[in-house]
Amino acid sequence: MKTTSSTLLLVCLVSFVAAAEDVRERSDLDLVQRQITSMELLAYRASSSSVDATGARYRFDYSRFAADLKRMRQGIHKYLSPSRAQPADMVELTGDYRAEASLARPSDEHD
Repeated sequence: MKTTSSTLLLVCLVSFVAAAEDVRERSDLDLVQRQITSMELLAYRASSSSVDATGARYRFDYSRFAADLKRMRQGIHKYLSPSRAQPADMVELTGDYRAEASLARPSDEHD
């Protein structure tokens, strides 16, 4: 009888720890989503105030960055509120946010 009580107590403790870890993970992922929202707002503000520098070879690709943030947000949302088991979407993030700047004048270079 004592073994059964000890086993039951152990199972309850393990379940409690697992539930606490789940709550912590959800809380952390909610925080990540709020931080993604902050990054989206900052990127939008930076994009709105950016000036195409004449002669600049590269520019930050805000649309790619926004698309990757959106994918991260969607992935976290799907994890936190799964509708049913489905195959994972294995599309990778772009990660390269430097794009060739468009020049206002024609180039003197020849191909």
